[in-house]
Amino acid sequence: MTNMSGVRDLFFDEFYSELERVVGEIRNRDEKQPEAPLLAKEVARRWIYYSSNSEDRSETLISVDGGVQISDFAYGDFVVAGRACALIHRPGSDRGLEKRVKLYVGQVYDDRDRGFIPGYIRTICEYDVAYNAAKKVLHDGEKPLVLMDGSLYLSRFPYAIREYMHHTELLAELFESIYRLRQLSKDEGFPLVAVAKDSSVFYIYMELLKAALRDAGLGRIAEMADEASSPFDLKMKVEAWEEKEIREIEPFMEARPLCDSPLIHASTETEGHTLPLYLAPSTQYSKHEVASSLNRQIDRRLDPESGGRMKAALKSFFSSPGVAVIYWKPTAKGRPFRVDILSSSLGHPEAWDSHTRNMFLDTYPKANIEKILNHLGYWFCNEVEYNIPLKQADTLARFDRDLYRRKYEPFIVKRLEEAGLDVTGKRRVYREMSG
Repeated sequence: MTNMSGVRDLFFDEFYSELERVVGEIRNRDEKQPEAPLLAKEVARRWIYYSSNSEDRSETLISVDGGVQISDFAYGDFVVAGRACALIHRPGSDRGLEKRVKLYVGQVYDDRDRGFIPGYIRTICEYDVAYNAAKKVLHDGEKPLVLMDGSLYLSRFPYAIREYMHHTELLAELFESIYRLRQLSKDEGFPLVAVAKDSSVFYIYMELLKAALRDAGLGRIAEMADEASSPFDLKMKVEAWEEKEIREIEPFMEARPLCDSPLIHASTETEGHTLPLYLAPSTQYSKHEVASSLNRQIDRRLDPESGGRMKAALKSFFSSPGVAVIYWKPTAKGRPFRVDILSSSLGHPEAWDSHTRNMFLDTYPKANIEKILNHLGYWFCNEVEYNIPLKQADTLARFDRDLYRRKYEPFIVKRLEEAGLDVTGKRRVYREMSG
């Protein structure tokens, strides 16, 4: 059967029956959710009303986005193609454009690397093109505001020495590109920002939970909770606690925890933003001193030249300014957006690894956040078209799979074969192409 387009799906009846079973289970759940989150009052204490002022936008906006595609061949051969663009938006004049493309070619036998490497390639492209655009704006005597899509926070730090041995140069380049842009932002005093339209982290949730425990006189329990990175991680740790400690923390734990975005949405009724939460490096949750341990393993496993570059890149990365996060509601009823801000814009230019825990910033230059939100508010349309310049950058940089297969991949295969690489397609791909 070569063409299924006119044939009814063989599995549809079974699929629909299974769907009805799942829906029935959901309807039969007997879960009584509280009217408001348990931490709603804690959110309210850290909520700042602000309505953006579109007239206060003196910075030149640089909007950055990227895309990535992969070619996965037989016998472990692996190619990643990444690209990114930075749109320089000057009101009343033509837009400027910076571009960056990067290719990675290697053999990959570990499925984890197949997942990690494309993200590294895309990040390098985005940070490099943002750096070049910012330098150009600075050279023209203007002050940029760099706006990236996603997050500034490297939530998954590469711990395994296996990665440093397999793609040594790539990881060094990753840390160097992040450091270069952060340091430029710090030295030149311009904002470096990222907007995430959807986020499922529990950074603010966990800090508010610990604050509520301390306010209730349960400081010791708060210290015990401080070792957990999420409510799910905390739940696992609580199972090993004494019965008295479990009873003390139970009133503070949601039956179904809300990650930061819905927690803010359910707890606030006005436009504005949360207090900035300074995020310590994700390595804080490791039981071992990650940087020192990595340096020792790098010395043992890598040659002196590669190891020296890698250690220098890691040192630079951790010595650059850190990242703070706020949640911003452009409208009273709308869902909040996560906004990451380089900490040097909030009065914290110190090395990131000097902080070992997350903390709310009670004092910070409020005007710096307001300037950022003025730009975001000016370009906000709705929850889908939330930022027109970022949408334009996304449209230009997005890497369509069909385009890649038709235009890019044939050139990649041809040139690699001419260079002497035996690029053998997978049988599955041949079968899909033959239809």
